[in-house]
Amino acid sequence: MARKAWVQVHRYLGLTMLLLLLVNAVTGSVLAFQHELDRWLNPQLFTPARQGVALPPDVLIARVEAADPRLRVALLPLDTRPGDAIELTVAARRPPAEGASPSLAFNRLFVDPATGAVLGQRQWGAWRMDLPHLMGWMNQLHRTFLLPAPWGMWLVGGLALVWLLASLIGAWLTLPGWAQGRGTFWQKWKPAWQIKRGASRQRLTFDLHRAGGLWTLAAAIVLAGSGVYFNLGNEIFRPAVRLFSPITPHPVQSLPRHAGTRPPPAYGIQAAIARAREHLPPTALGFLPWYASHLPDKGVYRIAFKEDGMRERALRLRYEQIFIDDQTGLLRGMTGYDSGTAGDRFLIWQYPLHTGRILGWPGQVLVAVTGLVVALLCVTGFLVWRVRRKARRGAGGRGQGGI
Repeated sequence: MARKAWVQVHRYLGLTMLLLLLVNAVTGSVLAFQHELDRWLNPQLFTPARQGVALPPDVLIARVEAADPRLRVALLPLDTRPGDAIELTVAARRPPAEGASPSLAFNRLFVDPATGAVLGQRQWGAWRMDLPHLMGWMNQLHRTFLLPAPWGMWLVGGLALVWLLASLIGAWLTLPGWAQGRGTFWQKWKPAWQIKRGASRQRLTFDLHRAGGLWTLAAAIVLAGSGVYFNLGNEIFRPAVRLFSPITPHPVQSLPRHAGTRPPPAYGIQAAIARAREHLPPTALGFLPWYASHLPDKGVYRIAFKEDGMRERALRLRYEQIFIDDQTGLLRGMTGYDSGTAGDRFLIWQYPLHTGRILGWPGQVLVAVTGLVVALLCVTGFLVWRVRRKARRGAGGRGQGGI
């Protein structure tokens, strides 16, 4: 295909995804510091007024569920920092009847770990015109454009694919031809990475678009590729990974669902944590408890452990999830970094890569800056297209006038 045709492909791919990519880039830049911004915006939720010794997990859960019999605690974080509130994930104790509205208007509770007192609540991803819901709403805007499943996931996944393709084509178009003047390849390519000083506004816009795309190309490939994993994982990403390595079926999907009413668990969270630890791989015995949840429809506890500093320090991403029977305590399944295949480990890399947390806070800064640069590329790309479109129209008009 001629170079001119590839220019057209790059141009119209960019115009097709322009507005969606602009929104996704800006929200992604903000979400690089999602947790930090959430805490800053909502200190009343994350910091109890008084400090005290945290209650044992079973006691805390019992107090929360007794205070509101409509709900059950679906997920309990086990790595909350001393002095912080605990953000619980909750669900309706009984699913609503068909056609009825849910009995809960929230799915997150902020709880004082020393007393079990509720500090606040929110529905993750909903827009409620207040600060507690802002970051969750922005997260869903970034991931699905607030569209229902699966359409939102497919749209954002398709956007990631188009962005990846447009970025690669754009980078290829900057490569110099072999017959393009004298000098080494780098000497001929170097101007594409630079912004010419004292240039016209049109040239400055073009240089910003070209150089910005090259400087952020590696980050764009990582972010777009991991974006495909999050939104088209089962459709594209996992089948591609299986070409090179087997992937362990995740127990949440592979364990059978039990019909009918299940008996309550025969033991509590604290005992589940102790039993789950017995099944950790030898290389993960030093991992710290991360979170615990009960899956009543599967009849299992899901207990997660993580290496110290995971997603906080550079290159810390190992974790293990142990699934044990809530009646017998027997192992029902496990998944994680040390116990997994090469394909499993590659999948685990995707979240810390996408958020930048693979490099700690410098990685978060890199993702935030990349998002802003991509937003700039959207604007400059549109301006370059508009200028050249006007130029082509002017040339066409002069040509017609001379006939």
